[in-house]
Amino acid sequence: MTTCRLCKRECAPSSSLCKYHLAAKKSVESAYAKWNEAYGGIAWKDYLGRVSQDSETGLWAKEVAAMLSKEEAEQPQ
Repeated sequence: MTTCRLCKRECAPSSSLCKYHLAAKKSVESAYAKWNEAYGGIAWKDYLGRVSQDSETGLWAKEVAAMLSKEEAEQPQ
């Protein structure tokens, strides 16, 4: 059994995340287009920062946003 890289629950099939974090990741990624339009353009990095700090954001989505932000920072420029 493979465990979620964020919470140690069992991973969803073909994923390194559990079903809860995977659903949150899909939600965070799909909401970016709406935020981008609403803000008249927002960088992915800025979006992830705002999502992870927003009091309206759920815990799983915050954890995913932090993970994606960390991955973004680790990528070579």
